[in-house]
Amino acid sequence: MTIRPVFKLLFASVIFLVASDALIEARAEAGEPPLVLSKNKIGPLKLDGNITLDLKKLRTAFTNLSVEQKTGQQDGPDFVYYDISDNEGELFWIKMQVENTKKIDSIHVTSPKIHDQYGLRIGSTYREVIHIRPRLNFKTDDHFHTYVGHPAENIAYELVVPYSENYQGPDRKPTKQEVERGRVKKLLWFPR
Repeated sequence: MTIRPVFKLLFASVIFLVASDALIEARAEAGEPPLVLSKNKIGPLKLDGNITLDLKKLRTAFTNLSVEQKTGQQDGPDFVYYDISDNEGELFWIKMQVENTKKIDSIHVTSPKIHDQYGLRIGSTYREVIHIRPRLNFKTDDHFHTYVGHPAENIAYELVVPYSENYQGPDRKPTKQEVERGRVKKLLWFPR
C-alpha cells in the first residue's frame, strides 16, 4: 500500500517538472518579438535617410543582442559598420557612409531569422519576390552581384544565381532564365 502513494507522488513530480520545462520554453520562444525589416524600421530601430546612429544608440535599441562597431574594407576607402548578432551568429550589419560615419549607407540582413514587411527572407525564390513585389527589376553590377529592387523603394534583395549547368567560364551577368532560378541571399535597406 505504501508503494502506490509513493508512485503517485513521483508521477505528479515528473508531470510538474515536464510542465514547468514546457512553460519555460514557451516563455523563451515568446520572449522577444521577431525582427522585421520594413521601409522605416528594423526591429525597434526607426529608419529614415536623416537618422544618425552610433554604438550607444544601437545598443539601446537592441538590448538583447550583441552590437559591435567594426571597420570594413572594399575597393574604395574603408568604412565603419555595426555588426548585430544573437548567440547563434550575425543577424544583420549596418554600413555607414564614408563621408559621414553617423549616417546609414545601407543595411544588410544576413540571417533567415529576419523577414521583411512582405514576408520575404533569405532563401525566398526570385519568383516569390516578383509575385509579391511585381514592380521590382533585376540588375547585375560590375562585381557580378545580382539585385532585385527599384530605385524608389527602400528594400531590395541580393540573389544567389545558379548559372546554367556545366558553365565554368569567367564571371558574367546571368541570363533572365538563370535569374528566375535565383534565391534571396541577403535583404537590403537603402535610405531613399
